[in-house]
Amino acid sequence: MVFANILWGAMSPVAKAVMQEGVITGITLSALRIFGGTLLFLIAALLPARLTGDVPLARRDIWKVFLASIIMISANQGLFILGISYTTPLDTSVMTTTTPVFTLILAAIFIGMPMTPLKILGVVLGVAGALILSFYGAASEIASNPLLGDALCLGAQVCAAVYYVFFLGVIGKYPPFTLMKWMFLFSSLTWVPCTVPWLMETDWAAVSATSWWSVAYIAIFPTFIAYMLIPFSQKRLTPTVVSMYAYLQPVATAILASMMGLAVFGLVKGVASLLIFAGVACVTLATSTGRRVTA
Repeated sequence: MVFANILWGAMSPVAKAVMQEGVITGITLSALRIFGGTLLFLIAALLPARLTGDVPLARRDIWKVFLASIIMISANQGLFILGISYTTPLDTSVMTTTTPVFTLILAAIFIGMPMTPLKILGVVLGVAGALILSFYGAASEIASNPLLGDALCLGAQVCAAVYYVFFLGVIGKYPPFTLMKWMFLFSSLTWVPCTVPWLMETDWAAVSATSWWSVAYIAIFPTFIAYMLIPFSQKRLTPTVVSMYAYLQPVATAILASMMGLAVFGLVKGVASLLIFAGVACVTLATSTGRRVTA
């Protein structure tokens, strides 16, 4: 989990640096990430099933996995990459920690998950922090439209929450590798064709070697390897512990972004980030306590 979250945290400044070169746009980069991830999962599928845990996908579940791919891969990853292009890497990494808050809200509305005072406090703190982070900050060379970028990143987390709440049956039915393989494949068939106009307009000859290495990093490490590490961790750690490791992402982002000269951070954003962290901690603690009581 430490390695996976460091990889995710490092992705934001790396992706921002690629897009700041001015050749590869956010939409183009999202297509490269999804298509690259698909190729890697298909290659891994050639390995023996005892290594990957891969199982056949039931015909009746194909449409469910197809919808899940649109929400969790196309929309989630597409919105996140686009968000990075408009805001700062640090803002995007902080926004990734809000997924438990949105999951709780949707679960309370649609599946009747009980709301406790601690959960309500967590939602209030998390939403307040996200609003402050989104509305505070002027446009700059690094963040051309921070409000839009933060909103897109929040939209990506809402998509993840929708996936966790409404596709719980499919998630629990299949091994993670099987889900990821099919979801990335379906996403390549739906999202990538929509990006063809941007792909055609890209001056590929002008892409630097550094950017190509960065694109390879994004496709291999925070996309393929990180998604493979999570199932391994989930078998050995409780959900609460797994979710708490998400706090490493902003730390990794802040360190790398500072080294790359892409960090824009001040007192107000620091307070906003702490509010989000406190909110997620309250939600995680309340959910964990509820599970123990139920058990």
